[in-house]
Amino acid sequence: MSSTSKNISYVILQQFILLFLPLLTIPYVSRVLGASGIGVVSYTTSIVMLFINLALLGSELYGIKETAKVKDEKKKLSHIFSEIFFIRFSLLLIATVIYFILTYSYFDYKFIFYLQALNLLAYMLDINWFFQGMEQFKKILYRNILVKSLGFISVFIFVKDKNDVYIYVLILSLSILLGNIFMWINLKSIVGSFTKVSMNKIKQHSVSMLALFMAGFSIMIYMLTDKIMLGIFSTTEEVGLYEQGQKIINVLVTIVTAFSAVMLPKAAQIIKKGNMGEISRLINQSISIISFVVLPICIIFAIVSSDFMPWFLGPGFEKSTIISQILVPLIFIKAIGVMLGSTYFIPMDKNKEYTLPLVVGAILNVVLNLFLIPKYGAVGSAISTLSTELLIFLVQLILLRKIISYSYIFKNGFFKYIIASLFIIFAVIICREFVSISSNFMSTIFYVLVSGVIYIGMMLILKDKYTQSIYTLITSKLFKKKNVM
Repeated sequence: MSSTSKNISYVILQQFILLFLPLLTIPYVSRVLGASGIGVVSYTTSIVMLFINLALLGSELYGIKETAKVKDEKKKLSHIFSEIFFIRFSLLLIATVIYFILTYSYFDYKFIFYLQALNLLAYMLDINWFFQGMEQFKKILYRNILVKSLGFISVFIFVKDKNDVYIYVLILSLSILLGNIFMWINLKSIVGSFTKVSMNKIKQHSVSMLALFMAGFSIMIYMLTDKIMLGIFSTTEEVGLYEQGQKIINVLVTIVTAFSAVMLPKAAQIIKKGNMGEISRLINQSISIISFVVLPICIIFAIVSSDFMPWFLGPGFEKSTIISQILVPLIFIKAIGVMLGSTYFIPMDKNKEYTLPLVVGAILNVVLNLFLIPKYGAVGSAISTLSTELLIFLVQLILLRKIISYSYIFKNGFFKYIIASLFIIFAVIICREFVSISSNFMSTIFYVLVSGVIYIGMMLILKDKYTQSIYTLITSKLFKKKNVM
């Protein structure tokens, strides 16, 4: 298996651990804390993350890119690590001071905000960007397995009723802090000692980070301000309903965008060698693969959400079902959008092109939220988020019209995936007419299995190359085992 394939496997497994264990706590936490309790947690988390993202400028993506460039040159690597870490730590230290002043002076839920400050400390020590740039995804995987397992167990042991909101926040914050401390183990063997930082270098890095800052700031605007604005213009209960509906979609989004973390350092190395034809091929192939995997996921979730969400979240979260259904297209839109950023815009230093759609989207998001949230609450925020992401996606496609080969994508199965997805919808509509299942849980399982079987069957009938490759790989492994026996 190639190093890229291994890294993709590590990242996918990492995201599965990172999201699957917390996903298992959602039904429990929803029932114990209720929509209002979850709303308070989500509202305060959004504000502390606002401080963190403002402080970090564009250092996350910049750090990955710069580390990847010098990963094989230890002396340069030590300088890059020391300089970028110094910038991040200093900015977050300033942000922490401002955060405590504002918490003491203005914010409600003061004690929860003080607990949330652990996240600021956690991000001061965060060096995940370095290990992503080094393509050491195995270490990140081990860290996440350890930390998420501890957090998962702690939620069920210590969070017992609505009064345990404080404990829940503490568990979430400590999980991030302990995970980031873990990454420092054996770091010295990779980068050596901290080097003395030059103010000229700090200025150079800061200017480059600022070029990515507007992109990061714009992403933050429409990822965090929806919950903050819901908390201001609506209620914490609406924040909780939106959080739980959005969280399920975000789990799927994060899983399907996982391989983009591998693409950024890989693309940076390809561009360094000047092989632009390879970048174009990588983008077109990635779009084709994403379509193969993600389109059926969107369709299947849209079909089962009305059965899945009620039994998963429990009573009082009926509105979260509508929110998740509105946001379903984001799974596909974000998968393509994140890949385009990681594979082309960022490694190519196309900062203006990368930033433009995000800034336009952020403005649209704030304007739509101002109009929709007061009247429609969480549903209005969901409509605003979908509209924002759709606009960003369309602008990205326009900017890359000379790089993306639509003929290649169509020839490599895009229409097949659309046809198969439509066939799934048609088959499920017929099934619902003749099959009656009283249990929401059993109905979810049944239609997931039916949809999956139909999609795989259609791909085999239509002779899709990715399905045939997987089929050939599986059968060859099976035959090899039989011959050995």
